[in-house]
Amino acid sequence: MFVIEKPKEIHLATWRDMFMKSQKRNNEDCDFDLFWASALKEDCHAFCAKNNGEFLGFVVACLSNTFIEKYIHLEILFVDPNHRKMGVGRALLNKVEEISSTLGLNFYVEHVEKTNLIAQRLLNDYQKIDLMIYKKKV
Repeated sequence: MFVIEKPKEIHLATWRDMFMKSQKRNNEDCDFDLFWASALKEDCHAFCAKNNGEFLGFVVACLSNTFIEKYIHLEILFVDPNHRKMGVGRALLNKVEEISSTLGLNFYVEHVEKTNLIAQRLLNDYQKIDLMIYKKKV
């Protein structure tokens, strides 16, 4: 069994380790300090899953506003590969869904890679909205 809890300064090194692990596949430079400052903002909701003091994974979701709606979107969800298929990812998503429901806001998950079959299975009960994303490097 595991517990879901908010980030604490005393666990900063562990959060850093987990964040860096989550970014191994990412080719871009990752800035943990920027991530940490963002995760602790009032408009973000960050949680980790722990079991007997061991960190299993984490999630960060943030509030966003457009001229159409206010909503929550997933920034990052990571479960340590050694702890996958134990319900950790589902529990972390459930926590964000609970917050979304309490606030009466839609919850969006963006940027799921076509090759990430694990994430696609986790999001099986979500409505798929097919959008293209464009990026211009400056």
